[in-house]
Amino acid sequence: MKKKPSSPTAPAQLAGSPLLAKNPDQRRFTPAQLDRRQRLCRAARELAETGGYTAVTMRAVALQANVGLATVYRYFSSKDHLIADIHAMKSVEILQQLQNKPPSGETVYQRLAAVFDRLLEVTVEQTKLSAAGVAAICSGDPNANSPLYWQHLVMVPYIEVALGEEDMGDRRELGELLGHLFFSLMVNLTTGRLDLESAKGIMRRGIKRMLAA
Repeated sequence: MKKKPSSPTAPAQLAGSPLLAKNPDQRRFTPAQLDRRQRLCRAARELAETGGYTAVTMRAVALQANVGLATVYRYFSSKDHLIADIHAMKSVEILQQLQNKPPSGETVYQRLAAVFDRLLEVTVEQTKLSAAGVAAICSGDPNANSPLYWQHLVMVPYIEVALGEEDMGDRRELGELLGHLFFSLMVNLTTGRLDLESAKGIMRRGIKRMLAA
């Protein structure tokens, strides 16, 4: 199969504040402001990991981070905006782990399956945080559910890890299709409608179908 130069992946774009690329105004933050913003994200993540979506309120985040409520609103327009950002930070962590230890496998299918197996495992390992992310993305808040962010800055970099230099055509299209399938499985896992092994099986069958098309 043909080889192609690998395209840049997203960690550099996403490091620190994952939605910087989505909102150019955020690039104006000073180092101190970015540090404060990350502190708010850490506080929100702690709340989401223990109490899920309902535990994350702007007031609770302010108390957890030991800042005023107005400070939270200075950086985030809503709880869904904030949860989307911590979900993005989690995605960056997983991506960096995958890049440090790339998936094994002789075929593209095997490597893609390994990547999505890991994503589904993390969804189950951190069910409350994952469920909060799903709720935020489905909230309708434009600051929380950007298709550009979800597809280009999350799914495509994951797929890049698996594809390497393989020439597979339109990687963004593949990322879009696999992203929709993965998100539907996230919904089913976080609501208890599927178990992990069933979700992995569906994901693998979907990958096979898309690669064969």
